[in-house]
Amino acid sequence: MINSLINKRTVIGAVVSSFLLVIMMGCNQQKSDGVLTLEIVAADFKVDIPASGELEAANSTTVTVPSGLRGPQSLAWIMDNFSNVKAGDVVATMDSTRESYRLEMEKLDFDRLSLDSQIQTEKDKTIDKTLTTDTKLTGEERELADRFFSEDERVYTKIDIIDQMRNQDYLEAKMTFYNWGLGQHGSQADAEQELIKLKQKGHQAKMSRYSNNLNQMQIIAPHDGVFVAQEGWNGVPPVAGDMMWSGMTIGTLPDTSKMQAKLYVLESEALGLAIGKPVTLYLDAYPNMPIIGEVSQLDALSKAKEKDSPVNYFELTVSIDKTIVEVMQPGRQVKASVHALDLQNVITVPNQALFQKSGKYWVYLKTSAGFIKQKVQPGNRSLNRTVINDGLKKGDTIALTTPPKRNRV
Repeated sequence: MINSLINKRTVIGAVVSSFLLVIMMGCNQQKSDGVLTLEIVAADFKVDIPASGELEAANSTTVTVPSGLRGPQSLAWIMDNFSNVKAGDVVATMDSTRESYRLEMEKLDFDRLSLDSQIQTEKDKTIDKTLTTDTKLTGEERELADRFFSEDERVYTKIDIIDQMRNQDYLEAKMTFYNWGLGQHGSQADAEQELIKLKQKGHQAKMSRYSNNLNQMQIIAPHDGVFVAQEGWNGVPPVAGDMMWSGMTIGTLPDTSKMQAKLYVLESEALGLAIGKPVTLYLDAYPNMPIIGEVSQLDALSKAKEKDSPVNYFELTVSIDKTIVEVMQPGRQVKASVHALDLQNVITVPNQALFQKSGKYWVYLKTSAGFIKQKVQPGNRSLNRTVINDGLKKGDTIALTTPPKRNRV
């Protein structure tokens, strides 16, 4: 409504100015042999730049996905935008289905390895017992063979003596093998148990990670406030089903005691826009309540507000002198006028009447002999007029277009 009123006033002013200009041109046209002219007068020079945007808190606490959450997570639920929250309230919840399933699978694998360890232990005991028994029996056989060994050829033939010697060698080799087997089996059994423990550690690490994720599925409000959802790269606030990562911002808890405005100005209308310029704002919900502020931040480059849009805007931040908490809520839409210039009693000319080349500026000044090039020093400039700091005075008459050569001196 305010914007419409401002536009109507602008249009009415433009119509009146154009009417007066036409009258003046008509009066002067007869005196200048067909050349449109304008008589210079001193007047106030104001430039108001239209802007629009929304209110936001000057200070706010970001609400983020817990930094300890590992891997992408699916958002299951998020609080409605602009909801009042208390410290400790849940503002968003992740879907725990996948993490719970993974944890159960890791627990099953861990328990399976525990059973494998028990089975391996019993198997090792059986093998160890078998080797120990065989070693004992072989030792007894070797002791009997040593006790009854005889090389007396009167009792045994040479072949029998050789067989006894071979039997002793065989039993000695057998004892050596069993002793080696006992040592090797112990090392092998220990290695197999260590391998099982190593695999269990891997499953424990995953179980710990999944349990840690499950303990951080809820995002908690750090303090009291109003929850404001944070728009993503696509300009849409997060919704159920979106993928979340550790540290991602999902919203803010603004401090509503001190508000500011985030505004946008069309690139084509930003002439004279600068930090420190005064601003008058109007809430869409309270069009009759002016709010005073000042430009505190200004983007160096313009950019599109929407993806694939050819229209560029300058984004600026306006600090507000006084915050009325009852009506100034984050996200409320505002219309504003940035007062870029407010000069009193200055000389201005239409931009089309000002000419320049190689850094030199001039107008065509009417004299009794004809039109001459009058050097001027331009000052501040708007979309349609330029302030002249030096070179013209009140009462001078200038051409609005380039005069024909026959009218120039």
